[in-house]
Amino acid sequence: MIKHIVMVKFKPEVTQEQQAEFAKKVPEVLAQIPGAKNITLGLALAVEGEARYDGATFMDFDDEAQLRAYLDHPMHQAIDAQGQAMCSDYLVVNFVY
Repeated sequence: MIKHIVMVKFKPEVTQEQQAEFAKKVPEVLAQIPGAKNITLGLALAVEGEARYDGATFMDFDDEAQLRAYLDHPMHQAIDAQGQAMCSDYLVVNFVY
């Protein structure tokens, strides 16, 4: 299994409402892409000081081939482009478990 994690930092001009709308939309879109499962998205909670990232998406894939197909999928490409327009920074990490 592969855990795909994307953490984002929104641009200062992106409102809380826009962040919440994007957070609602992302899992709905990504769930339609074959191979993506256990999709979770959340906005950061500052418990131990200010959060370095504003939100994160977590999802699983059975293998690397599914992850690569997901990355090339047009629906992922579209939501990724929208996210990049809204974000000043992001971090992507993939773990095999």
